[in-house]
Amino acid sequence: MRAEELARRRLRTNARDSDALFALTITTGMLADYTGLVERRQLESLKLTREAERYAETLLTVKPDAVDAYVTLGAANYIIGSLPAHKRFFLWLGGIRGDRLRGVMQLQMAAMEGHYLRPFAKVLLALVARREDEPELARRLLEELNGEFPANPLFRRELALLKEK
Repeated sequence: MRAEELARRRLRTNARDSDALFALTITTGMLADYTGLVERRQLESLKLTREAERYAETLLTVKPDAVDAYVTLGAANYIIGSLPAHKRFFLWLGGIRGDRLRGVMQLQMAAMEGHYLRPFAKVLLALVARREDEPELARRLLEELNGEFPANPLFRRELALLKEK
């Protein structure tokens, strides 16, 4: 991936380059999603997720106001923390931990204060709200997104589905 290559090159000259760390956080996270969801290679996806988390944590150390990094951390924490106990146990043995509530809080931070990924954090929170049986929160988030992006039919469609329930 070209973005990854350019970011790694920048990190070789400055290991604290926040733009390069952000690019690697995003590209590695997207690759983890693709690997898990499309290719269905769960172990490789988890490895990439851990790598994306490390980039996000380093980014927040270098630039504490890079709130968008919490999307990566929050999604990983929520997903891993929501797995059945037996799966979490095996991941725990491998050094992989997740915390569902912490993940929600991290996504909320990104949804309120994020710059580039604020809308995406809201989408993830709306999904979490639907999964956690909190339809009013999902509705509020989708209405905000619909107001911000009126040309996007997805938010209207999801709002209609919520009203059907």
